[in-house]
Amino acid sequence: MRTSAAVAAVLAVTGAALTWAPAASAAPGRDGTACATDPLGTAGRYAEFVEKDSTRFSDSEGAVAVGGDAFFGDAGTRQGFSIGHKLTATDLAALPGGHSLVVGGTLHAHQVVLTKGTGVYGSLDDRSAQGAGFAVDGPHRKGASPTAPIDFRKEFAGLRALSTAWAGVEPNGTVTADRSGQGLFLTGTDAKLNVFAVSAADLEKAGAVSVKVPAGSSTLVNVLGTSYDMHSKPTYGVWLWDQTKGAYVQDDYAAGSDAFTSVRSKLLWNFPQAEQVRKNHTSWPGTLLAPNATVRMGGRNIGPGHVNGSVIAEELITVPGAETHQMNFTGCLPTPTRPGPVVPPERPKPTDAPVPAPTSTPTPTATATPTGPATPPAPAASAPAPSDSPSAAAPAPSSTPEGDLAETGSAFGPAATGVAGAAVLLGGGFLAFAKLRKRAS
Repeated sequence: MRTSAAVAAVLAVTGAALTWAPAASAAPGRDGTACATDPLGTAGRYAEFVEKDSTRFSDSEGAVAVGGDAFFGDAGTRQGFSIGHKLTATDLAALPGGHSLVVGGTLHAHQVVLTKGTGVYGSLDDRSAQGAGFAVDGPHRKGASPTAPIDFRKEFAGLRALSTAWAGVEPNGTVTADRSGQGLFLTGTDAKLNVFAVSAADLEKAGAVSVKVPAGSSTLVNVLGTSYDMHSKPTYGVWLWDQTKGAYVQDDYAAGSDAFTSVRSKLLWNFPQAEQVRKNHTSWPGTLLAPNATVRMGGRNIGPGHVNGSVIAEELITVPGAETHQMNFTGCLPTPTRPGPVVPPERPKPTDAPVPAPTSTPTPTATATPTGPATPPAPAASAPAPSDSPSAAAPAPSSTPEGDLAETGSAFGPAATGVAGAAVLLGGGFLAFAKLRKRAS
């Protein structure tokens, strides 16, 4: 049964859930509140940290941890899932047991590639096509349990307490909207920490979302409401202020200067009340914390979209093509010991600031995993069958040139990329590409 936001709020306010705290160094923050430099604890070391079940395809550049069952890849549509190719030796050393993949329940696998690190799971269901694939490529073994190497129940009790406590931090940034309602602007001036409160309804009304804070500062955006749908308007882009360029830059994999990336790496979107969060094709900068929610990346006719940061959720469901990139949260956030009531967001103030225009749609490139009419796996009656599988029609293209598997920081050059693309066109698909990438990593 889903843990409701109301229950989480009661636990946090009474202090019952605050017995957990991540290991972190602390320093005085705004208003004297302690500031943790590793506020998410174990969860902050993963690109995907999911309490219950996860349905995934394509690619995660970082480590992946799932407390329930994992449905990775699909033989029927030649979809696979690669994990960890951007992890460094330091990243791996910080992971519990050094495992880049942890599944507490059953790993239902078709062409899962561990490019870095090792995998551990409760049990393995080989869902590869007989004689035409594999379940898991890379060091892996049975041995995971609900408490080893990660106690997901304990971790998420702490994450829910933090999420609710952060919603009680008084905002010091301003939220404005242009008079047409097309653009939403979050503006902060604090050199260390900028906090915003915005309703999910106001956030999803915006076609363009712009965040302007000093380079190097940490940013906490509390999004209040039981659901958020990025495709409601839809939102066509998220812009961050690039202090070096003196302009807003639309988020993309390699967008902006070092000043831009310093803002993105210290940006956390907190959804303390949400039970549903839905992304569209637009790139999302920063880490998404939704400990009570089912997070859906992509859906029917809206494209997959990527997250340039981590996803921490109760459940994660994606369509083929959606990726999480190794850009874990590095900011410093307050750790209130006595959480107050949730600060209700004010209505955005009107502004005449110009709304950023969407970047022109890039020319489509060959992807490493075929994205034809795919139906996410339905391996068992208890499996979370996604309701938003892509239709035969092509999904809406990304407004930014987000990479596919062949374009997101892999360690080989154009020649190998060409080979991978040719393998796709010839029907070799993910298998040929994944093997090539693994050898090159």
